[in-house]
Amino acid sequence: MCRWGCFNYESTYMCKFCGTRYCSECLRGDFYGSMKEPDQCRKCNQPKCQGKRVEVVVFAPGTEPKAPKKSAKGGKGSSKAAGGKKSKKKK
Repeated sequence: MCRWGCFNYESTYMCKFCGTRYCSECLRGDFYGSMKEPDQCRKCNQPKCQGKRVEVVVFAPGTEPKAPKKSAKGGKGSSKAAGGKKSKKKK
């Protein structure tokens, strides 16, 4: 997990002009708000600012944590789980 909350461990970079650290995945960093583009610094406003990668987390083999699974259902559940049969109207 990066400092700012996304589940990528290798995405923290440093601006090669001002040294500000930021995550290239969630576009948050050591500044207020988030970046508009991944290659333009939010603090110094320089284009093509991506410098070297910093804060690389190294895990022992087999101990890498996994991101939580995202459910594709989207709500409280599918219609089948909530009694998905529709009642027929009598005419």
